[in-house]
Amino acid sequence: MAAPDTDRAGRAPRVRKAAPKRGRRGRRGKGAEPVAVTPALLAEVPLFAHLDEALRARLAARVEHVQVERGEHLFEGPPADDDASSVFVVLFGDVAVHRGPAADDLTVANYLTVGDPYVQKLFADERTRALRLTAMCPVRALKLNYRDVNYVLKKSESFRDAFSEAIKRVTERQASRFDDGFRKDISAFFVQERLTFAGRVKIKRMDICIECDGCYDACRTRHGTDRLGPSEVKYGLTEIPQNCHNCVVPECIDKCKFGQISKHPETGEIVIADDCTGCTMCARGCSFDAIRMHPLADLDVAKYFPNRSADAKGKNIAQKCDNCTGYPDKACITACPTGALFQVDGADLFDQWKQFEVHKAPGFDAVASPEGVPRGWRRFWLVVTVLNALVLTWESLGRLFWLDLTFGTWLHAAGITAEGLDPLAPFKAGDFFSHAMGYIGGGCLLGTQLYRLGKRFAPRLGSVPAWMEAHIWLGVLGGLYGFFHTAFHFFEPVAVATFLLMLLAILTGVVGRYLLYLVPRSKAGRQLQIGELDAQVRALNQEIEGAFVDRRAAGTMMTRVESLARDEAQAKADADEDEPRTLVAAVMSLVQDDRAQRKAIEALGGELGEGVAADKKARVMRLLQKKARLERSLRRHVFLSRVLKRYRVVHVVASNVMFGALALHIVLSLMYQVGN
Repeated sequence: MAAPDTDRAGRAPRVRKAAPKRGRRGRRGKGAEPVAVTPALLAEVPLFAHLDEALRARLAARVEHVQVERGEHLFEGPPADDDASSVFVVLFGDVAVHRGPAADDLTVANYLTVGDPYVQKLFADERTRALRLTAMCPVRALKLNYRDVNYVLKKSESFRDAFSEAIKRVTERQASRFDDGFRKDISAFFVQERLTFAGRVKIKRMDICIECDGCYDACRTRHGTDRLGPSEVKYGLTEIPQNCHNCVVPECIDKCKFGQISKHPETGEIVIADDCTGCTMCARGCSFDAIRMHPLADLDVAKYFPNRSADAKGKNIAQKCDNCTGYPDKACITACPTGALFQVDGADLFDQWKQFEVHKAPGFDAVASPEGVPRGWRRFWLVVTVLNALVLTWESLGRLFWLDLTFGTWLHAAGITAEGLDPLAPFKAGDFFSHAMGYIGGGCLLGTQLYRLGKRFAPRLGSVPAWMEAHIWLGVLGGLYGFFHTAFHFFEPVAVATFLLMLLAILTGVVGRYLLYLVPRSKAGRQLQIGELDAQVRALNQEIEGAFVDRRAAGTMMTRVESLARDEAQAKADADEDEPRTLVAAVMSLVQDDRAQRKAIEALGGELGEGVAADKKARVMRLLQKKARLERSLRRHVFLSRVLKRYRVVHVVASNVMFGALALHIVLSLMYQVGN
């Protein structure tokens, strides 16, 4: 018997068998013969591989083979007596384990993957009244009786060692991921979203995303279609885009009846051939909706599908992310200017839990992105900018207030410059020092446009985030030199216009790059607070109902409280759709909505006072008022987000106009010098 392969994470060996086919009616097992458990089948399972043949044969007669669809349950119900409980050994797929004090109050306790055993004792404690094992993908497992497992443990030392090692693996996973106070919520999120069997996961951090859509544009430019979708799921400020996860247990491959979707022989990526017939079966089979259908008539087939045969059938073609197979880089990740989008291997996803807690971090540098700018590079630009600011400030102000301590005086005293400073006009517009600062500042501003070149040829000329960082700091340096270039004289119209446009370009750039960070951060953070507050309100609902004489009146009051903000938001959205409002009108509407909601909350408080116990009224009112404040803050942040996004357009337009004014300013200055 050949040695079994190990899986991608170095965990228990995987039994590499194809998922069972669907029956004629689409449900697994219907129309298909049940799988008989034989000694040969048990011999292929690493956990039972070391049993002697006689014991394996006896055990095979008492083991049941179970196969379930995604979303179906291997087990659901209250914990059984230990001797009567079942033990499962996963052969294929991943299983989510839930437990709780009641069937309607379950939480994620762990997950099981290939080779893992499920033993009730591991998950059922004194508070557990309900257990559920749910298939996160098509699952095959062996079902044994607890007493039979105990019997084999006593009879076989090698099985006992292997079983103990498997149990240890499951318990360590639970202790490190699901019992850990910092990681349990994030780990439960991964299980709920069925990411445990993902081969890879793209992650987008909205705390550093500037929503430039560069990732989507790069993907569309390279492949001709949108392979990167919108956010699939979110946790705080961290999003997982709708994208192929290259599942370890793919449900799409066996759906294609034409053999046009398969795993790449070298990279292992799931790829779709150019001759795809567009039957849509793979798209229907993908549980993450990562495969999209595109009409061939809308695509440049010769450019993007060069291997498509002339006689290929179908009017549509299926497309999905294949991790840019055949290219040296990933277009979407390369194009991201801030490192907000990056990819991790599925086996390493649980180790990236800090990336899912950035909403709790005070600054966007607190948790570094794997694709972000090296902090040393940012420190370099910061040091250069600060040194330039100090030198220019000292020299410029010194020429006005402490002439003998300026660099110009020192250079003349050392014999480096031929002429000293004019004591009557040591700092004036048009002198050598002012012109030098103008040339340097103009050079810095022109240098900001190297970002476009770096973005065009990335990653060959360096990473886009590095070019973005240089773009920002060169713009700041250009503004700094431009300010002192004026010599504090603002009279010539073209020069003043150029200076103001430069300030506008820098200001809008800073707003778009840094202040935009605050919008999603505050928005998501506020949402999390509202969620926590809602939990408190729900906990109070039962107490409040007890204070009402009529429980129906209590239910009506709670419904009104919950629908207040929702109805108001819907009315506002309908008004915006019917007639888009100007910025001033939007601000006035926001103020009026705040006043209206405060009055509505006060009115509800008065109604609560008529039927709620006095000792609970104050607490309920505080919660309602806090919830209202948070919801109003949310609306402000949504409004601010729309405003800040417009700054990118203003920034680009202001920059282009500024360069035109700068060119005119230089030409006029040269003409003036030649004329004199």
